[in-house]
Amino acid sequence: MKWIKTGRQIGQAVKNVQRLRQILAVFAKHGFGDLVDRMDLGKFLPGRLGAFAESQAEKTTPERLRLAFEELGPTFVKFGQLLSTRSDLLPEAFIEEFTRLQDHVQPLSFEVVKKVVESELDQKIESAFAEFSPTPLAAASIGQVHEARLASGERVVVKVQRPEIEKVIDTDVSLLAFLAGLLEKYVPETRVIGPTIVVDEFFKTLAFELDFVVEANNIKKMAENTAEIPDVVLPKVYKSLSTHKVLTLEKFEGIRVTDLKALDQAGIDRKKIVELGAKTFFKWVMLDGLFHGDLHGGNLFVLPGNRLGVIDFGIVGRLSQKSRDQLANMVMALLTEDYENLCYEYAELGAAEASIDFEGFQREVRNSLSPYLGMSLAEMNVGRILIEATQIATRFNIKVPGDWMIVFKAILTIEGMGRILDPEFDLLLIGQELVKDLAKDQYSMQRISKDAVWLLRDLSSLMKILPRQIRLMFRKFNSNNFAFEIKVPELQPIRAQLDANGRRMTLGILAAGFFIAASIAQMGPGGRLIFGYPLLVMIDYVMGWVLVFFILLGLMRKAS
Repeated sequence: MKWIKTGRQIGQAVKNVQRLRQILAVFAKHGFGDLVDRMDLGKFLPGRLGAFAESQAEKTTPERLRLAFEELGPTFVKFGQLLSTRSDLLPEAFIEEFTRLQDHVQPLSFEVVKKVVESELDQKIESAFAEFSPTPLAAASIGQVHEARLASGERVVVKVQRPEIEKVIDTDVSLLAFLAGLLEKYVPETRVIGPTIVVDEFFKTLAFELDFVVEANNIKKMAENTAEIPDVVLPKVYKSLSTHKVLTLEKFEGIRVTDLKALDQAGIDRKKIVELGAKTFFKWVMLDGLFHGDLHGGNLFVLPGNRLGVIDFGIVGRLSQKSRDQLANMVMALLTEDYENLCYEYAELGAAEASIDFEGFQREVRNSLSPYLGMSLAEMNVGRILIEATQIATRFNIKVPGDWMIVFKAILTIEGMGRILDPEFDLLLIGQELVKDLAKDQYSMQRISKDAVWLLRDLSSLMKILPRQIRLMFRKFNSNNFAFEIKVPELQPIRAQLDANGRRMTLGILAAGFFIAASIAQMGPGGRLIFGYPLLVMIDYVMGWVLVFFILLGLMRKAS
């Protein structure tokens, strides 16, 4: 059904041609006009654009692309932020620029916010809240946040989605998918990135972020998972005041973890906070398989009593039990400096093809990571090592799933923040006991028994249907019309070419036949004349030239 999906994308592009023109014009303005031309979209530009502005000429390519994304608005800003997590696909210069992407949006007026809140909650804003600040605490591309107070006196924050933002994003994502397909078709060097796959991943991520009910459920589930760590606090969700487009949460009164001066003045034990955050992260990733996908200083607060508050659960990562086992094995490989086993884990999680140069992959990983050999755990940057290994895996056509890059980026961020708060912070040292226990758990009797139960269930199901399938197979084998069909995808282009050549040869023979018939008819009796030539001669010549025209048309299409 791929052609249906492609047809829909083209249909969306035609329907939103004005927005397409705007997108292409912004890219051309920032120096990507040649790319627009290569995608055969120059005709959509409003006139021939000359050299881009001199103010842009001295900027780097990554900087110009970031500026173009910011000018194009919320969808492209979010897309750039997703790309900033894909160190496996993009050079470091692009990653650094995309991490600087900012939402340049005007705050919604209080009248608009009030209308959205009242429509979603189906009650007057004065009935829902005792107080509601008309001035937003923050304004972003998808929504903005206001402070409020409930009748019970509790301080809350209310996240309100921008009206019509879903429609705007849906249009832009459709156009992004259309442009990604053209990039892969006309700009072969982009295929290693897989633009269509990246855009599809982006669409799924953004669909969850646009639904505040999903975020509320994420908070509820992760709060349950973190209940055994009382010093880590997640905001309370007020479900009666929350919908798909309005989210009401407990307001944290604390200090951002990046405000070192305020932490010291408040007498906060920074070392304890760092260890608390690291242990919680390892539990989320290794035990629960559900973790915060956007951990940075703006989402972490230190609350009274040396507690850690975490906010903003719009983006979460998910890892299956198998993926958690693989991550534990990868960290164990780093702990034991077993880089060969690290490569095997990458090949397993990236669904590597049998044709990859695995020896070459291992050799390049060893060469790249050899500077880390012999280092103490405190000196190693685990996130950086994993991202470097992922970049090498990508070059060897081992595609790492997007959720893994969220994990690696989170590890890198936590290590960076941890060492700012505590110069002696050692992420691996904190997590290694948990990782070792997880690695051992893979071979525990309880785990083996659990896996064996599932294996027996599968075997039981197989044994029920196997005799029937064997009987059907032999019945087909004994039938008169039984035949093996072998399909070789590599032969399809050759077959198509032979078919085309056969059709052209047939048309050529027919054309030659008409021309010969015309020559013979011309030597016969005259009969009725048209333009001085016998009617039969004229018919033969016209038919011959029509066939020649179709042959030439086919050759021209092939050349284009």
